[in-house]
Amino acid sequence: PDHSTLARFRTGRCSGIIEDLFYQFVRKLEEMGEVDHRTVFIDGTKLESCAGRYTFVWRGTAEKQLAKVKTQVAKEFGFHTLAEAQGHLEELKRGIEFVHGTGRRKSEGQKQWEQLAKFCARWAKYEEQLKIMGEGRNSCSKTDPDATFMRLKEDHMRNGQLKPAYNMQVAFATTVIGMLVSGIGLCALQLNQRYYAGYLNDLEFLTSKITAL
Repeated sequence: PDHSTLARFRTGRCSGIIEDLFYQFVRKLEEMGEVDHRTVFIDGTKLESCAGRYTFVWRGTAEKQLAKVKTQVAKEFGFHTLAEAQGHLEELKRGIEFVHGTGRRKSEGQKQWEQLAKFCARWAKYEEQLKIMGEGRNSCSKTDPDATFMRLKEDHMRNGQLKPAYNMQVAFATTVIGMLVSGIGLCALQLNQRYYAGYLNDLEFLTSKITAL
């Protein structure tokens, strides 16, 4: 069959079960004695994302700007949570006659509402960025939130530029005829000693097999 036929079957009909089918196959080989998980070899490679190279969002910048917005809202309006500020926006909106355009003077209430609305939008944006990054990531891409900026082997500018990418880890188990891919994990961080043990848990089936031996 044509490669597009296989691709449609894999990404269409099997998109929700392909990973489970893979591990069912590995378990079957384990039961038949064809796979030995007492020794597992793990290798990885970094795959560049299709996101733009300059769409980065840094954790440090988001945390700094979020703290600054919270301080400004608390100082000027006396609110300490986003929910309080948004609730006050709705209350203010009921008593304001909004005007726009040249020659029309805005009321003090409208000016305050617009200023607080901008603060709330920035507050929500920075919180969403930090939520996307989670606990362990220090960056993400605006156009591909799952990608993380990391150094790749291909460096056309020769300056160590960080690029949006994924770190794919593949586990191989020994078989009677050679090696078999028995686990695949897609990591959002550069893999080093600090994160290595945690990402072994992404290979759930392998982890359970290794710890059981």
